Amino acid sequence: MVKKLLACIFMTALCGTVAAQELFFSGEVSTHFDNTEYTGSDCGTSRTIFAVRMTPTIGYRWNDRHSVIVGAELLKDFGSSRFLDDANMVAYYRFKNEKYGAYAGIFERDNLIGRYSRAFYSDSTLIYNPLVQGIAMNYRGRNSFAEFAIDWEGLYSPQTREKFRILFSAGGVFAKYFDAGVSFSMQHYANRSTFMSNVVDNFLLNPYIGARFTAFFDFDIRLGYLLGMQRDRMLEEGWKLPMGGELGFRMSRWGVFISNDLYVGGNLMPFYDRTGKDGLAYADDLYTGDPFYGTPHKVYNRTGIGYERSFANDSVSVRAEMVLQCTGGHVYYQQLVGISARICPTLYDKRNHKRN
Repeated sequence: MVKKLLACIFMTALCGTVAAQELFFSGEVSTHFDNTEYTGSDCGTSRTIFAVRMTPTIGYRWNDRHSVIVGAELLKDFGSSRFLDDANMVAYYRFKNEKYGAYAGIFERDNLIGRYSRAFYSDSTLIYNPLVQGIAMNYRGRNSFAEFAIDWEGLYSPQTREKFRILFSAGGVFAKYFDAGVSFSMQHYANRSTFMSNVVDNFLLNPYIGARFTAFFDFDIRLGYLLGMQRDRMLEEGWKLPMGGELGFRMSRWGVFISNDLYVGGNLMPFYDRTGKDGLAYADDLYTGDPFYGTPHKVYNRTGIGYERSFANDSVSVRAEMVLQCTGGHVYYQQLVGISARICPTLYDKRNHKRN
């Protein structure tokens, strides 16, 4: 995949013409509501996220495949007295054709095509960490896909730990209705510049097999295995190998869906409450997945009922979901609402004519 992708990028750039150029603007505004009612749970805390995110960018495209995009990702928490609560640069090179994609710089996480369980990324992580800082390469064929990415998540400094993550995901369809694949994450959670010898290695492997078919409703069923390989070098206590099975089910029609994810196995976040040399718990600074995968009760079930649909040629999307989180004989509640609008007009076309 990598050799073919690099050859394709080189040849299309070499054969490019000055006339095949475009200047375009991309703007997205999205509102996110995430309310959790987890009082009494040992896997999460009650809190409400209510925020608006804006991503204005401008891009220059040549040869229909090569682009350079620059802009910003801006976040404002509702009720905050600050003008902006977070602002980050967006700047990257993109190559994209019918099969291959390559990204280098700081780009939107939506460009990733891998299939990752919520054990990898929780809903709140995707809201507050929507960018990848690094590189990504992917391939999408008729019946298969593959992806490799490196995300540099933390700078080595007195304020933050050095940390990066390597992602890999691949899969394919067979016998028309069935699919199989694997997702992998390797996170290196290292030191601040103010202390040493507090490195954590965090691996997560997820092979799966599933089926997708339509019988009046659209069905998506997946059976997977989650294997964690983790080591806190500060204590030199060896590797921990938490593991378990996951069964996912989703049924949908007309945008209305019912989903259920069942996990049975060990605590995938054994260091969640551990305190590092900086006096801070690792918690979600180390683990980006849904904290319920760290349940000590061996069984965790998530049931969601909601509505998800796109309108106006996919420029407007709506999602609303009521979630029941069940573990340890108790039920906890979560409500999610997301509304986003995206425009991407061409400012100057390939003949350098201004678009009205």
